[in-house]
Amino acid sequence: MEQQLLTVEAFAHYMRGAITIFFVFWCFKLYTYRRRNRMMRLLFYTTIFIAFSYIKDSVFLFAQWKNSFWLDDFVNTVDLLFIPLVCAFFIEATNPGYPTRRQLAALLSMQALFIPLFLIFPDEIVVFCAFSVACVIALSTLFLVVAFSVKYRRYIKLNYSYRDNIDVAWVELSCVAFFVSLFVYYFAFDYTTWLSEALYNVFSIALWTFLFLFSTRHRVVKMLKPEDNDEEQAAEKIEDPKSDNEEVMSHNYILAVRLEQKMSQDKLYLNPKLTSVDVATAIGTNKTYLSDYLNNTLNTSFFDYINTFRINEACRIIEMMPERGRESMSVVAQKSGFNSLSSFHRYFVKLKGISPKSYYVNSLMKKNQIM
Repeated sequence: MEQQLLTVEAFAHYMRGAITIFFVFWCFKLYTYRRRNRMMRLLFYTTIFIAFSYIKDSVFLFAQWKNSFWLDDFVNTVDLLFIPLVCAFFIEATNPGYPTRRQLAALLSMQALFIPLFLIFPDEIVVFCAFSVACVIALSTLFLVVAFSVKYRRYIKLNYSYRDNIDVAWVELSCVAFFVSLFVYYFAFDYTTWLSEALYNVFSIALWTFLFLFSTRHRVVKMLKPEDNDEEQAAEKIEDPKSDNEEVMSHNYILAVRLEQKMSQDKLYLNPKLTSVDVATAIGTNKTYLSDYLNNTLNTSFFDYINTFRINEACRIIEMMPERGRESMSVVAQKSGFNSLSSFHRYFVKLKGISPKSYYVNSLMKKNQIM
């Protein structure tokens, strides 16, 4: 039994060393990404703080500090400062520009207030209050991330024809997994054991690897603020004051003709990075009129409208493929305007109800029946 405990303790020390090296490595790695956008800067600062937290915990390796309850409580109070930082990162990823610097400074100041308070009144009630504030910030962040993600996806669907590297599903998943694991670690274990600490560090390495890899590939999309939309719509009303039904029908007819021409003849949908601004510019209108036409007249979104053309193009290519020497589905996806095979497969199944390969097999069977 004693030998098993020593083995678990050794594993826990090994994992602590491994996770310290892990975060130090990513500090250097993210240094080159920090200037890309605000989201990466927040992630960089958060990673530095977490790495520092693990490094400073090495003080507990010394015998005179190992069983110091006061030092343990003080360190836990300081460590809670990373909660506002990581929360700001998650929120920034789903709603760029929020929170503002003042809001972030206020959150950090509110959490940091408990550090001098603990030095003056070294009592567990101070630590409990610090944990309570951190929990409120974390739960609020979970709510905001989900709410902002819904808004973000709606914006993407209305303005972009693709989701690769701009979708925020990874942010939601990382946010939920991070805070759930943190709550389990702090509240499910009455006393931290070597095993619980080792398991938490193993999970943390896996989670943060996932988060780091997706964040470095993520492309931040800044959504227009409501006041910007109001100004744009106001400007459009001045440019086109006519609003009777006949004029609207005439305008929609012109849009329909130009849009059909650009899609059928020029095949704008083959551009994998196509946006509503690109299409609006090509047909001589603005994205507000275009979105209004697609949403209210055709009852579809820009994302669905463009990808329907892409799937129809993919079906045409597949139907023309011979039985031998056929192209791979990744080539078909690329030729029909998709960024990735996974996106192509997912939307093909959604629209046609079967996979591209099954569609190819059915196409061959129809050809053989005709012959």
